[in-house]
Amino acid sequence: MPLFSYKCEICEHEFEELVRSSDEKVQCPKCKSSIVKRKVSSIKVGGSSSASAPSSGFS
Repeated sequence: MPLFSYKCEICEHEFEELVRSSDEKVQCPKCKSSIVKRKVSSIKVGGSSSASAPSSGFS
């Protein structure tokens, strides 16, 4: 099940929710409103920003 981030349009509470399907109704846990908007999130992939090729040890 994917984990999505949401923001309630009524009380502006931000929360995460496990969603089984795209048509599943999501409610704000704070005010119980179903007027929520899924937030766009970024995914961080492991690794470093200054990666270099491994040296072979030969000159």
